[in-house]
Amino acid sequence: MRRIIISLLLVILLLSPISAEIIINEQPNDVYNLGDTISVPATIKAVGDISGIFQMDLLCEGHQINFYRNGVSLLTGEEKNFDASIVLVKEMISELKGDCKIKAMLGEDYLLTKDFKISDFLTMQIEIEEKEFNPGEEIIIKGSAVKENGKDVNGFIDAEIIITGDNSSDSMFQPGTINNGFFSLEIPTPTDMKAGAYLIKLNAYEKDTQEEITNKGFLDYNIVINQVPTNLELIIENQEIEPGTNLVLKTILHDQTGESIESTSSIILKNNQNLVMEQTEIATGETFEYSIKHNEAPTEWKVVAESNTLITELSFTIMEKADVNVEIINKTMIITNIGNVFYNKTVLVKIANESLNIYVNLGIDESQKYVLNAPDGEYPVDVISQEGNKLSEKVILTGKAIGIREAQGEFLRAVKSPFVWIFIIIILGVVAFMIFRKVRKKPFSGHIINFKKKDKIKKLRGKKSLIDTSNRAELSLSIQGDKQDASIICLKIKNLEEITSKKGNCKETIQNLIEAAEKHKVAIYENQENIFFILAPIKTRTYKNEKASVKIAHAIKEILSEHNKTSKQKIDFGISLNYGAIIAKQEDSTLKFMSIGTLITTAKKIASIAKREFLLSEKINDRLRSYVKTEKHTINKVPFYIITKIKKDDDESKKFIRSFLKRIEKKK
Repeated sequence: MRRIIISLLLVILLLSPISAEIIINEQPNDVYNLGDTISVPATIKAVGDISGIFQMDLLCEGHQINFYRNGVSLLTGEEKNFDASIVLVKEMISELKGDCKIKAMLGEDYLLTKDFKISDFLTMQIEIEEKEFNPGEEIIIKGSAVKENGKDVNGFIDAEIIITGDNSSDSMFQPGTINNGFFSLEIPTPTDMKAGAYLIKLNAYEKDTQEEITNKGFLDYNIVINQVPTNLELIIENQEIEPGTNLVLKTILHDQTGESIESTSSIILKNNQNLVMEQTEIATGETFEYSIKHNEAPTEWKVVAESNTLITELSFTIMEKADVNVEIINKTMIITNIGNVFYNKTVLVKIANESLNIYVNLGIDESQKYVLNAPDGEYPVDVISQEGNKLSEKVILTGKAIGIREAQGEFLRAVKSPFVWIFIIIILGVVAFMIFRKVRKKPFSGHIINFKKKDKIKKLRGKKSLIDTSNRAELSLSIQGDKQDASIICLKIKNLEEITSKKGNCKETIQNLIEAAEKHKVAIYENQENIFFILAPIKTRTYKNEKASVKIAHAIKEILSEHNKTSKQKIDFGISLNYGAIIAKQEDSTLKFMSIGTLITTAKKIASIAKREFLLSEKINDRLRSYVKTEKHTINKVPFYIITKIKKDDDESKKFIRSFLKRIEKKK
């Protein structure tokens, strides 16, 4: 019975209210971030004897978690301190965050702390706000990161740039770290990154020991990738341009992705001698045209384009164009070379039902007139060139028979007039009478007159030709003769005007050279500053004239070189050798011939290139392979060969040259 009474008394004591006071020694801070520790030091003061459990709970927006429990047994007047704390990690507080407070309880007594905030947010700030970058550059982003509780972040940061293409999108990631609240990111960009505005997403975060993300924050950063010129494209419509047409070109400036950029470009047009023919400025993408003259020499030109420090160069070729223009005025047909090369072809002329071929040899822009003849009446006339150009007209013609003749000059037509002859005879009669009167008044003193010498002097003075030869060759437009292969030597006197206008012994040297060359059965054809030595089988009586042409050319070079060593007045010359077909006919002492193909024009071109030396064409080089060793060269697309060694008959060649020189000395 006693035991029961004692037990009841104990139960009554335990159920009686606890008499104690709870004191929070330190209130929580205003804000905590995940990962922080909240310390809540408390003291319990016993007003009476107490015994029970002291606990602390975390209360956040309607949710409650107990994080501290401890037993308490105090006598009246005693007190006890408690160092309670909670680490704000997921294992402890799960997902609790927001506005919170801590509740301290002992029995039915409790005490609440002030409100505070648990946050997982952090803020970032960019220190250097550079907005524009060129492709291929590094995007450098520096800044700071702070948690909401004001403490520095120690964690990680990721940068993401979203790159959107035509059909897909991709992203660039660049991770980094945050130490003591500071970060610095270096983001490389592709060299072909498309120009435009981009958004960089910056994500900063911290992790706990379990690699769980705790605090986090983000920031969007806008940048611009510039459009940078990387390539200047030069487009020429046609790489081979026909003279008389337009060169058409344009420039396109490309950026790093190949897209076009609107800008301006400078265009410089240069000829084969690097001389500027045109310089202009055009907008990129705009078409530019330049007119190529109809008589512009066939050669290679180049175009230089420049824009935004980028330079592009392309070349194009002006093609060879052999062409003639035909006009018929009354009964005169005028053929003009409107091409850019020497015209040496046949032109077909049909008068009524009769076809006639005329052989046209015209320099660039030269013209030749022809007179059409036919029995009196009106005839259909068709003129057809080898290029396919055709002229058809009805022409009133006069004459005895159908034919074509080369028109004479104004002077010759005037000479045929009887009135002109009457006038000339009258003038000559008056002059003769005046001379007779003067001579009759003077006393006579006998002397011998060398009429032969006087006649020769008069003859030389009256000639417009540089040379005097008894073995002349004449170029004929239309002849009936034998087709045969000939070797020709072209001697080009490059300073002919100087030689003919000043006194000196140049003419004498050239004349002596001509007379010595005639001993070797050559025919001489003179064409302006070019002298041709033609070795044709019809004169040399042999079909193998190639070696002889080399020896004669070598001798001519030696003679002219010796002249230049000893004389004040120099002869600037070039010598070429060529081989090809001609139509030849011997009439008395004159060789009439017609060149087939480019025999004459090629020889002229190579002689122009030669500098006081002699060069071989491709055709004659092929026929001399067993006799000479040569080196091939090309200038302005004209191939030629230089003799480096004569393989055979070297002694014979020297003997030939010595005999050639002896004739010159003997002539002097």
